[in-house]
Amino acid sequence: MAGFAAFRNKRLCDVVFPGTHDAGIYGAELGGTARTQNLTLGQQAAAGVRYFDLRIATIKTANGLEQRAFHAPALKQKTSSAGSYQAPSLSKKVQIGTFTGYGGDRLSEMLDQARAFVMANTDEFLILRFSKCGNMEEVVNQCLLKLGNERFAQNVNLNVALISSLQGKVIVIIDQGDFDKLPTLLKASSPGILPVKAMFNSDGAHASYDPHKWGMQYFGKYSNTRSSAKNARKQAEILSQGPVSSPEMLGMMYWTLTTKIGEKLLKTFESIEARDRKMWTSGQQALVGAWRAGVKDHIIARAGHQHRQWLAKGYPPTAMGRSAKSFMPNIIMMDFADANRCATIWNLNLTTADMMARMGDDLTNVGAII
Repeated sequence: MAGFAAFRNKRLCDVVFPGTHDAGIYGAELGGTARTQNLTLGQQAAAGVRYFDLRIATIKTANGLEQRAFHAPALKQKTSSAGSYQAPSLSKKVQIGTFTGYGGDRLSEMLDQARAFVMANTDEFLILRFSKCGNMEEVVNQCLLKLGNERFAQNVNLNVALISSLQGKVIVIIDQGDFDKLPTLLKASSPGILPVKAMFNSDGAHASYDPHKWGMQYFGKYSNTRSSAKNARKQAEILSQGPVSSPEMLGMMYWTLTTKIGEKLLKTFESIEARDRKMWTSGQQALVGAWRAGVKDHIIARAGHQHRQWLAKGYPPTAMGRSAKSFMPNIIMMDFADANRCATIWNLNLTTADMMARMGDDLTNVGAII
């Protein structure tokens, strides 16, 4: 099993690793236009996934209220004699079970799987990212309850944290907006419940990386397309906007396709898995190509910037090392994770090492990188 064990002396921002989009949307009851994974969270971890995108709602079931992953564009708050819960906010044309649904495991079961994995694999760690949840405070309390001593409990900048300092733990991060709304006492009494901030801005200037900020800061955005060719082009375009002055910024690349309601009927009802499969046959090389292009652009930009500074100061460049590490895509998000796909992503670390080594000490040759 590939994983973080081989990189214990590196920082998180220096490693490429797999993530799963809508990681909790698996289960036999889900239809093909809603399901995004075939493996449970624990099985995804065993296959090599280390970053999990989880969206949790409290739903009403025959057994009472349960916290489960949901797949829906939005939620609406509802109440019952059992308490408050959430339901998908849908148009009349979109019914539950068509493009939406709930994961097969409760949140408590997924947390148990995450904890069991790091207990059995103490050189590894998992990052659980919670976003768009129906009640984030309830989600955080469940994490505190279920993860126990295996929950990472330090307030640090994860981007530059050494892999060795994170091993054996489950890291809980939540969207910055939700983090800001948590009760002050809960945040103060629960170190390690950390915010994650997206730095890409489609409508204006991108946010700047703050080296003193706790949590995670990343640059990236999904493409919102069902075309693998368009996705590859869009992801390369997004990555090309990454800030070359912030090598510690995490890059996130989405190798996923989106169901777009309103397209031709047959395409709209094509299963996500059938569409996704095309990306990992003819499109697999495109993933590597798009990722390499992102790395190349930023190494060249950053190296050229540093070289001009060195020339101005009158002394030659030194070895690249970590100081000249460019912004690069670190987290590759995918649907339907399996061991082969994860291995493809982990092997991108070899591409990075090769590209950096070929630059050597002479930054005047940056244009020769392949």
